[in-house]
Amino acid sequence: MSALPAVVTLLLCGQLLAVETSEATADSCPKAPEIANSHVEYSVRYQCDKYYKLRAGDGVYTFNNKQWINKDIGQQLPECEDASCPEPPKIENGYVEHSVRFQCKTYYKLRSAGDGVYTFNSKKQWINKDVGQQLPECEAVCGKPKHPVDQVQRIIGGSLDAKGSFPWQAKMVSPHNLISGATLINERWLLTTAKNLYLGHTSDKKAKDIAPTLRLYVGKNQPVEVEKVVLHPDRSKVDIGLIKLRQKVPVNEKVMPICLPSKDYVAVGRVGYVSGWGRNANFNFTEHLKYIMLPVADQDKCVEHYENSTVPENKKDKSPVGVQPILNKNTFCVGLSKYQEDTCYGDAGSAFVVHDQEDDTWYAAGILSFDKSCAVAEYGVYVKVTSILDWVRKTIADN
Repeated sequence: MSALPAVVTLLLCGQLLAVETSEATADSCPKAPEIANSHVEYSVRYQCDKYYKLRAGDGVYTFNNKQWINKDIGQQLPECEDASCPEPPKIENGYVEHSVRFQCKTYYKLRSAGDGVYTFNSKKQWINKDVGQQLPECEAVCGKPKHPVDQVQRIIGGSLDAKGSFPWQAKMVSPHNLISGATLINERWLLTTAKNLYLGHTSDKKAKDIAPTLRLYVGKNQPVEVEKVVLHPDRSKVDIGLIKLRQKVPVNEKVMPICLPSKDYVAVGRVGYVSGWGRNANFNFTEHLKYIMLPVADQDKCVEHYENSTVPENKKDKSPVGVQPILNKNTFCVGLSKYQEDTCYGDAGSAFVVHDQEDDTWYAAGILSFDKSCAVAEYGVYVKVTSILDWVRKTIADN
C-alpha cells in the first residue's frame, strides 16, 4: 500500500492506522524471535512532514492487546500542526493574516507588477493584491556595473578595463581563431554583427551550421555554449545577428547584461564608451579587455567621408581598393577620441554604451559594425539599437 496525498496510511502487524501530514510506509511485520523470560512489544513512530510538528506525545505507539498505545496520550492518534511560525497574539476587534515576501538575489530584481508580498487566504491560496495567484519572477539587473568606468578618463590605444566596468562584453572566436565582440543583452541572448557570425564561413552558410562552430566567452574568459544564431532578415542593410546560449548565465559582478534603450541616445557630440579585444596600435590582438571614450559624429560628414574614400583592407596598403561600411538610416557614425584613438579589427559586435544620469543606468545605443577604421579613417560605423528593437524582442519571444 503506498502513501496518499495529505493522508498517509500505515499498515503494521495487520493493524491499519492513518494520520494527516504524517509519513510512513506500508509493510507487514515479520514475527520477532522469542527469548526466555521476556515478551515482544511492537511499536511504530509517527513523524511529521517538514514545517510540521507533533501536537502531543512523542509519536511512539506500542501494539498491546490489539491496540496501539502511546505512553502519553493513550489510544489518541497524534496530530501534526504547522511549526513554521509561532501563532501571533490575538488583538481586540482584529484578525491575523499570514503573509510572505519574495525577494530576488543580488543582481536580480522582481519582474512582475506586484510588490512580492503574498497573503494566505481562507481558501488556502497565496494571493498578491496586484497580480493575484501569479508567482513573481526574478530577472537579471542590467546596465548597473559594480565598478562603472571613470568618465573623466580617456582600442588602438585605449585604457585597460581593470575593474570590470563592462560586464556585458563577450568575446567570440571564429573557426579560424579570429576574435570579435558580442554584447550580452539578457541572461541568454547576445547581439553581434552578421559579419562576425560569418567569419570563416562562406556567404551561403546556414545559421544552424554556424552555431556549432562558435566559441564564446563571457566575464573572465568563462566559456558558454551556443545553442543557435539568428540573422537579421535584411542583413545586407542591417549588419546584426543574435546568439542564443544553451543555458542562462548566472549574473554577478563580472557578468551582467547591458540595458536596451527605450529612447534614442544618438546625438551629435554625445560621448559613449566601447570596449573590446580588437587589435592594438601594433596591429596585434590584445590579451586584455580595453575601452575607449568616443563622440557621436555628424552623420552627413561621415557619409561624405566614405563616399569620397575607401578604407584599405590592410593598414600598410596604399591601394585605393578597400572596403566600405554599410551606411543608412539604421546606422550612425562615431568619431575619433581627442587622442586620435579608435576601435579596430576584432572590436565589431561590441556596444557603444551611454550612461543615463537620470536613472544611473548604462544603455547600448549602438553595436559596432565597421571596425576597420583603426584610426586610418575618421569614423567608426554602428548599427543603431533603437532601429532593431522590435526585431530583437520578437526574435527572443519566438525562440
